[in-house]
Amino acid sequence: MIEPGGGPAVVKREDGLATASLVTGIASLVCCGLVTGIPAIVMGLVSRNRIARSSGALGGRGMAMAGVILGVAGSVFWTVGITAAVVVYKANSNHPATASAVPCDLLEHTVYHYHVALQIIDDGQPVAIPTDVGRPALCYYWLHMHAATPGLIHVESPTQRTFTLGDFFDVWAKTSSRPVQLDSGHVGTITLNPGQSVVAFVDGQRYSGDPRGIVLVAHDVIQLEITPPTIDPPPPYTFPSGY
Repeated sequence: MIEPGGGPAVVKREDGLATASLVTGIASLVCCGLVTGIPAIVMGLVSRNRIARSSGALGGRGMAMAGVILGVAGSVFWTVGITAAVVVYKANSNHPATASAVPCDLLEHTVYHYHVALQIIDDGQPVAIPTDVGRPALCYYWLHMHAATPGLIHVESPTQRTFTLGDFFDVWAKTSSRPVQLDSGHVGTITLNPGQSVVAFVDGQRYSGDPRGIVLVAHDVIQLEITPPTIDPPPPYTFPSGY
């Protein structure tokens, strides 16, 4: 082929590095992150330089540029994603399961979700239960509370199993900076004085066994009174609307 000026025409061909940069850049964004992202960036920059010095013999500048951009994007995306996953994993590993195997996770597979009311009454007055029980950073125990619904235990589990009030207090202990117990001498963070005792009620009826063994049943109202005085029956409780 002869150019208009009389010399031979220059046949432009795509630079192979440009194509390789584009392919590895796509791989970086889709799955491989830095593994193919860095080669995509390097090949793209080298290709652009070769194309610029080829006097028009080489093409593929756009592909080379796209490879660089995709390589940067893929490297950043996967690096941030993997770093975030590691942070979440380490945060969760700092909150191990309770002795009864109630774990702390992201509640991604919740199948069973119901609510149980819990009140602690000391000297005839309700005692506030921390609403961050069971909710440490970046994970949720299957038994937990929320600020919007104080005194309401949220039971959220991927499997059908029996949970007890003892399970909840164990979770509370895992997520409290103060000692938490439920026994003859303690209710939560409260230590009983000589002469005091714990009386448990479920839906207004006295519970004669160990309060730790009270089974968490949807819409039950559990009330723990530190006596004296004994308020029998304890004051009524109304579930929040929608729960």
